[in-house]
Amino acid sequence: MLQPYDIVVINPDHVDQEVAGKRGHVIGMVEGDDIAVFVYDIERVWCMTASDVSATGLRDDIAANSRGAPIQVSAKGELLD
Repeated sequence: MLQPYDIVVINPDHVDQEVAGKRGHVIGMVEGDDIAVFVYDIERVWCMTASDVSATGLRDDIAANSRGAPIQVSAKGELLD
């Protein structure tokens, strides 16, 4: 199971070619099977399902130490406590 700050690679068959094959780290969990990923190359957050990424086994400790607690959002994009 993916955890916040795990580094992932977005599967090449992901429907949006802008992020296919790119690396990023999980910034938070969304309700259900969805995750929010900060994509390094484009410096943007994308919401996708956990099956759209492959874990690298690495963790982004720099992001974890500089950003504080991970976020959790609803499927509508609302922050959850």
